[in-house]
This record gives sequence, structure tokens and C-alpha cells, in this order.
Amino acid sequence: MSDVETICTFTLDGLFLGINVSEVHEVLSAQTLTPVPLANSIVAGLINMRGQIVSAVDLRRMLYLPPRTDDAPPPVNVIVRNGHDLLSLLVDQVGDVLEFESRLFTPPPDTTPGETRNLFRGAYQLPRQLLLVFDTNRAIEAIMSRAGSKRSRDVT
Repeated sequence: MSDVETICTFTLDGLFLGINVSEVHEVLSAQTLTPVPLANSIVAGLINMRGQIVSAVDLRRMLYLPPRTDDAPPPVNVIVRNGHDLLSLLVDQVGDVLEFESRLFTPPPDTTPGETRNLFRGAYQLPRQLLLVFDTNRAIEAIMSRAGSKRSRDVT
């Protein structure tokens, strides 16, 4: 039997995306967001997860996608772990947990925009669509970098 990768899938502006299930701490329905003054625009706010404060990142903004429409359902929180810290990734809808043979994994397609290409580890080609697999570590690094650069600009 070949190696299998288990992916938690979600959608974002019609894109079919996923994260390795080992990186997902939990999934929560819409939560009340507390705004963070002077934060980078990708930080949608903070959520209270059973007494733990977690930053919520708007993946639409991070991936340069259009904002949610006013009539869209509220986003779902995919909670990922970064060492001891938790981070909420706001997505449109969570899908199924799927298993894929690792040998079918390919690099991100050339059509992936350059400014976001490094946020994906690669892809699995499905019969009707492409599943882009999010690179959680790179995304967290990009979030921290953007948040830091925003603070630096605001202070000077």
C-alpha cells in the first residue's frame, strides 16, 4: 500500500483548498470577532476559544480574493497550531476529510498567482477540480511578516 495523505478540505471564493489534517486543531462555526486596532488588514480580529484568545486571519484578504458579500454566510474558523500558538483561518465553507495517495501529489500549477504561489505545498488533480494544499507553516510566516511590517509602518 502506498503512502496516504489525509486532507481537511474547504472552499474559498470557489477555490477548493485543503490542509493536512495533522495541522488542523479543530473547526469552529462562525465566532464573534473582536477587532484589533492598527492590525494588518489580513487580521480579521480575535476570537475567544474556551478562554484562549486566538487571532483570526481572513484568507480571502491574504490570497487577494474579493471580500465576502454582505449576504454570504459567516466564515468558518479552521484552527491550526503553530507550536504552542493557535491561529484561526477564516474560510467560506469546510468540506470533507479526504485521503489521497501521496504519489499523486504535484507542485502548484503554473496558473497559481506568483504572489500567493508559495503559500501552497502543491495540488491533487481530481476528476472535476484541482485541490490546492495549503502550506500552513509558510502561511503563518507570511502572516507574521505582514503583521510586523504593518506595525512598523504605523509606528514610524
